[in-house]
Amino acid sequence: MRLATLTAALCAISLLAATGSALGDRGKKARRHAQKNDAGPDPAPTAMVVDLHVDVPWQVHWKGRAPTLPEGDARLSALQAGGVGGLVFPIYLPDKAHEDGAHLDDAEATYATIQAIVAASPVFLPLGSTRAEAGRITSFLSIEGAGAFAADPPAIDRFIARGVRLISPAHAKNTAFSASATGEPVGFGLTALGKAFCARIYDHGALVDVSHVSDAAFADIAAIARAHGAPVVATHSNARALARHPRNLTDDQLRVIGETGGVAGLNFHSPFVTTSGKATIDDVVKQALHMVKVAGVDHVALGSDFDGGIRAAAGLEDASRYPRLSEALVRHGMSAGDVTKIFATNALRVLGWAPAKAP
Repeated sequence: MRLATLTAALCAISLLAATGSALGDRGKKARRHAQKNDAGPDPAPTAMVVDLHVDVPWQVHWKGRAPTLPEGDARLSALQAGGVGGLVFPIYLPDKAHEDGAHLDDAEATYATIQAIVAASPVFLPLGSTRAEAGRITSFLSIEGAGAFAADPPAIDRFIARGVRLISPAHAKNTAFSASATGEPVGFGLTALGKAFCARIYDHGALVDVSHVSDAAFADIAAIARAHGAPVVATHSNARALARHPRNLTDDQLRVIGETGGVAGLNFHSPFVTTSGKATIDDVVKQALHMVKVAGVDHVALGSDFDGGIRAAAGLEDASRYPRLSEALVRHGMSAGDVTKIFATNALRVLGWAPAKAP
């Protein structure tokens, strides 16, 4: 998708969020269906949802789930019931995909899987769509764990040209590009190859995702982002001050995200919400309020990690529960306008980022 048409699509979706027109008749019917089949009725959505990280493609491509999404955290009925208007589908390249890690062919195959998911249900607008419609879902693309591209770094260009907006240079293990937050300790952040790769991502109009990278790699990426006038984005990471996990962000890192105009996506995985690993929706609210206090309300979004094998916080078990979070945030004193920022418009802003044109 060209950046100009993507920006037009984002403007249209932002208008839906601003007016609260998140669901059409199709969404209302699905919500009633979900209420009959899930435990207890949910309130009607109070804000449209744009989620920066939903691992549906992993479930379909690697775990054999049907592309019609009849099950899981982000089953189709739950997405509709929760008021989802946009989500980011990661092209996840598992470190253990093969004995020697993931291959570029896996990225191509997962992209084809995403095409099949979108084509299987009329709720999804066509991949690369430049329009937005109430009651339908716009899909964006990311790459999670891009270590396979070390074999051919310029190959990332064709994925960006297809609409990939966010790219993480590592996942659970260190790669030829970057140290991972959960990898073996090493004395570097980004390698020389990784620095060139991240600069290439920004040059071609996409963003680097700092979720999963080490603190040293975060610092290296932030410096490259600043040089490109780009926002620093963590698609699905919480505040380490409230849950001491290396996957989470320090307060200093949250400030960098705010200073660069980026966002941190609120993750629902219990070990990333509380140190005890037994989280409730109120603990997720505490995370959100802390992240807003440190980074600013314009720099927090949603990055649930649904369908990523998570242990979701109680009360946020699947995508139909997003409205419960919006209502909980309002109960804790957040304005409806700020909820809309966290639920949609902050994510849309970074998804629509484009590098400044040379004079």
